[in-house]
Amino acid sequence: MTKSETLAQITLIEAQIKDLTAQRDELRIDAVTNGWAMWETTIRWNAPNLAWWKEHKPKAWQSYATQSTVKKFKVNA
Repeated sequence: MTKSETLAQITLIEAQIKDLTAQRDELRIDAVTNGWAMWETTIRWNAPNLAWWKEHKPKAWQSYATQSTVKKFKVNA
């Protein structure tokens, strides 16, 4: 495969991924609207190398920790 063929293939695949992602997002919205699924939101703590901070400076790690919200698609049983 030549350079131009490889780059063309990458461009094609990226376009397909973009289209499929859009389709998935629309289907997820429909599933949530119909009550077949839901968005589960959790809060996650992010800290630089948490194990090291807790071992060496257990009181200081919280000043470097940040909260982030994670949204997960969950199918209703």
